[in-house]
Amino acid sequence: MAASLSADAARPEPIHGHIAARIDRLPLTGFQWRLGILIEVTWGFIIFDTDGIGARLYPFVWRPHHLLTVDQYAVIQALQVGLGVLLGAYLMSWVADRFGRRPAILLATLLGGICIWPFAYVTNFAALVILSILSTLGVGGIVATHSVYLSEMTSTQIRNKVLLASQGVTALVAASVNLLAFWLIPGRWQAYLWVSAAVEIVILLPLLLRYLPESPRWLETHGRHTEALRAVEDLEERCRRAGSGPLPEPDQGMHPVIVAEKGAWREIFLSPQYRGRTIVMLLCWLLGYGGLIYGSGAFAAVYMVDHGATAHFVFLTFVVGFLVVFLAFQVNARISEAVERRDVMSAMACLFAAAFLVVYLAPNLWIIAAFFILSRIGVGLWLFNLYNYTAVAYPTRMRAAAFAWTDGLGHLGAWGGVTLLGPLYAWGPNHLGWFLWLLLPGSLIPAFVIRVFGVKQSGAVLEQVST
Repeated sequence: MAASLSADAARPEPIHGHIAARIDRLPLTGFQWRLGILIEVTWGFIIFDTDGIGARLYPFVWRPHHLLTVDQYAVIQALQVGLGVLLGAYLMSWVADRFGRRPAILLATLLGGICIWPFAYVTNFAALVILSILSTLGVGGIVATHSVYLSEMTSTQIRNKVLLASQGVTALVAASVNLLAFWLIPGRWQAYLWVSAAVEIVILLPLLLRYLPESPRWLETHGRHTEALRAVEDLEERCRRAGSGPLPEPDQGMHPVIVAEKGAWREIFLSPQYRGRTIVMLLCWLLGYGGLIYGSGAFAAVYMVDHGATAHFVFLTFVVGFLVVFLAFQVNARISEAVERRDVMSAMACLFAAAFLVVYLAPNLWIIAAFFILSRIGVGLWLFNLYNYTAVAYPTRMRAAAFAWTDGLGHLGAWGGVTLLGPLYAWGPNHLGWFLWLLLPGSLIPAFVIRVFGVKQSGAVLEQVST
């Protein structure tokens, strides 16, 4: 308690966030859409090319050639989605808070591209263990920055709409990645990895270098007022050119900003204001990653193959699933702030649980595919609403670090959960252990936690809900 009180007492007095106020009066224009789509397309290719690449290679390359056992695969998959992402999130959140959001996103994209192609040649288990950690450093980086950046670049009125609609594009990216896998795996699986690396390094990285501005909110919070002023004036000019008419006057006095100081991240755990939020989000990330996000994805393809699916059937099912998820994102974006994020997340976790219950009770391949597609709606909207919820829950001075600590430590749930799923998948009739893990700790418990203990965010000014 003493540590908590001293942390609050040492916190400097807030200033009026003039830069934040100017951002919050910007209307929705093509500029925000282009920025959101560019960031989320980058997220999509880094995640779906790199994150958990073993889940694509094991059923169709490693297992048929007897290169890995199921337990070895579970270890590799857990290292990819757990330790590698955790390290990447901490590294890139430090870059994002120390040097800016823009360099962190650029570095994450570079790491995502250069760390995927070695999987085309490495098949030794020990080497794959090391590569699995390195391969997802870029994943951790983009996870820790994409919602943070877009939350800071958008106003209260348009934030949820821009975030969710542009994040829906990730489903189209996922569909294209799985179509590429449908075409190239298993026959030309090495070409699949090279194409994935080229998209990130040759296409996305130059686009980001040219079109990605720094966050004026981050500049203001770090005392770089001249640069913040130039950055926000550039945003205003872009919005004027893309919109119509003069901009409204800023609503001053509504944006309390505390200038970042060394060690501000400690408030995540020491301050009574943020400690409760941190505990709630850690529980949701730990259980959600171990269950409905990575726990389901780690063995979904294996489960379909065990029930007679071919590689083409699996990847085509994934493609259809992501197209359906894209439509679900657009519906959620239209709803925007009318429904609290915590309520959406709770409902989506319950939808996931219901879909997988049907998959267990009726293990016919076509029923499995249909309800797996339905479950993807729950996974996609849970994941991205929790991304946005986490980013909005903390102030700019610690937002990237808080995201890394909560989401990053949450990947320990993926690490431990997916490792445990190797034996659980083999336990009980029709892989009962896997299903019990997904339904109880993996979805229904985090649904309860976020619904009961989550804070309201609908329609709130970013600096007010997070400061």
